[in-house]
Parts: sequence; structure tokens; C-alpha cells
Amino acid sequence: MATIFRLGAVLLTMLASAATASSGTLSHLTLADAVAAAEQRHAGGIPSVGDTPYQSSSWLAALPSVGISYLGSDENEGTDETELSLNLPIKSVAGRKYDKELRLLAEQIEATDGQRRQLYLSGLVREALWSHRIAQTRGQYSEKKIALLEGLLERQQSLFEARSASRYSMLLIRQELTDARIGLQTFQWEAEAWQRRFQDLTGISSLPVNITEAALSGETDYSQHPQLRLLDLGWRRQQAVIAATSGNSTPWTVALTAKQLDNPQFDENQYGLAVDIPLSVFDISSESSRADWQEASRSYWQTRDELQMALMLRRESLAGEAAHLLRQQVLMEESATISEQLLAETHSLMGENELAREIWVRRIINDIDKRADAAINKLRTGQNLAMTRQALGIPL
Repeated sequence: MATIFRLGAVLLTMLASAATASSGTLSHLTLADAVAAAEQRHAGGIPSVGDTPYQSSSWLAALPSVGISYLGSDENEGTDETELSLNLPIKSVAGRKYDKELRLLAEQIEATDGQRRQLYLSGLVREALWSHRIAQTRGQYSEKKIALLEGLLERQQSLFEARSASRYSMLLIRQELTDARIGLQTFQWEAEAWQRRFQDLTGISSLPVNITEAALSGETDYSQHPQLRLLDLGWRRQQAVIAATSGNSTPWTVALTAKQLDNPQFDENQYGLAVDIPLSVFDISSESSRADWQEASRSYWQTRDELQMALMLRRESLAGEAAHLLRQQVLMEESATISEQLLAETHSLMGENELAREIWVRRIINDIDKRADAAINKLRTGQNLAMTRQALGIPL
């Protein structure tokens, strides 16, 4: 009897220490360090703005062309003409404006895509860290349950060998011990799998100790979400591309001409300059440009509406889950306190009969489970906050 009471006291001490023990691998690694390592590890092969097989000119709208012509006279005293021309398609003012806008948009898109990639990797890191922490915490409580049950089993075996107890209590404890070992093996496997996932992502074997993120403040703002920003920038680029190929951006044509007149009486060389300037003041575009703009606009707004709705629903779902977890945490901590009081009462009421012994064993296991549930629910609250920041487009 005294041994059982001592084991109960050990249980309470172990549970108290579990509430304050760190569940992460000792490391000074931060969440930002983890994401930076993941970005560096998976940075190979990502092209930049300058990595393109196409090069543009700041003033030529297309390739220059050379024209050669020869006109021979069929008269004895006629004049033969030889003409050489160099044709230069020069970008119009509107064309240069759209080129400048496209280059600026390309830089903005590259920077925003870097933010999108950072957010994506942040989501993977968050998932791996919180899943590992939850599995590891469950495993810690399973280890404490196993330690207690092993002590009870040793005590029951001694009583059974002394013929002071039946096999029933011993088999009951062995069954609970086996179930606890099965659970521990599962949680250890999950924790190891998530740690391997984290190592594959970052190339780092140690995990950050502090994975709790700062609480959110202010109203929800989706305008800076990388996915929405990329969509908006893509639409602006598409508008600029359509405008750059419309009639308003038709290039000027500058022709440098050299002509030779060959006559039996004289030879003459002529040189000239011709400029062809489109009258863009009439603002006339092709029907294809108009149709392209309409289709691109429809596709953009449809995609934007769907994306913004998905982000809003995800945020509302996480907000509801957060409120549920907070309410549940209060009830779980109250339940764990009551369980602790019941365990103390069971000490004083337990007799030597087999039924009372079974109640005692199950009460000990139930007390551990109640505390484990409260600890896991608290971790899920932190996980919910991390996923909420992910949904709002906030990287680590």
C-alpha cells in the first residue's frame, strides 16, 4: 500500500515538471533562421529578372532592315537607278513608356514572388515544428504513464508472488502498460518523421525551442498578401503588354536612303531621310487588342474574387477554431484539477479488493490523460495562431 502511495506522489511530481519542461531540442535557432536556411537550401535553379533568352532595345522596336533595288532603263540614253535604304523601326513615345512600366513591373513581380516563396516555406516550417511539438509532448506523457505503470506492475508481481493479490490486477496493469507503449511508439515515430521533414526543408537537425509567434493586432488586411499582390501585378503587366502591342504603340519608321542615277550624260548620287510617324492621336486599336483586354480582365477579376474569398474563409475558420480552443482550454484545465483531486480521494478510499485496485489504476491513467489533453490543447492554440499568420500572408 505504501508503495502505491509513493508512486502516486512521484506521478504528481512528474506531471508538474512536464507542464514546464521544454519540448524542443536545445537550440538557439529562431524561426527566421529556419526559413532563411530553407530558402538557401532550395534556392538553386530559380531564375531572376535578367535570366531570359530575350533582349530588348531601348529605342529599336524591331530588327532593322536593308532594302536594295535596281531599275535599269531600256533606252540607249536612259538612266539606270540603284537604291540602297536602311529602315529603322523606332519605338514611339508610348512604346518607350510601356517598356519602362514593364521593366518596373518585372522587378516588383520578382520581389513579390520572393515573398510568396518565403511564405510558402514558412508554412512548411510551421507545419513541421508544431506537428513535431505536439507528437513529442504526447510522447512525453506516454513515457510518464509507462514509468508509473511499470512501478505498479513490479509491485503487483511482488504481491502476486506472495499470494497477496490475484493475476487480475497484474494483467490489468500489463494491458494498460502495453497500450501505453504502443502509443509511445506511435508518437515517437510521428515526432521523428516531422523532425526529418524539418531537416529536409532546412538542412538543420536541431529544432527551435521557442516556436510561439506574436499575437495579431488590428484588422485583417489581405491587400499585402503575396498571392493577391502577384495577381494584381500580373494583371497590370498584362494590361501593359496589351497596350504595348496596340495601335497606339505603333513604332515610327526612319529610312536612310542612298540612290545612284547612272546616265551616259551624267552620274548623280542622291541621299535622303524619310520618317513615317503614325497618327496615334486618333486612338484606334485593333479588335483583337480589345478582345484580349476584355478576356484578361474577366479572368483576373474572377480569380481575384475566388482567391480573396478563400483567404477570408480560411481566416474566419481559424478565428473560430481559436475561440473554441481557448474555451476548451479553460474546461480542460478545470477537468485536470478535478482529476487530481479525485486521485487524492482515491488514495484514501482504496481498499485491497480487486475492483478498488482497478479503479485506482484507471484513475491514475485518466489523470495523466487529462493533463496531456490540456497540454496538447494549449499547443494547438499556438499552432492555430501560426496558421492564422500564414493565412494572412505573414512569413516567419
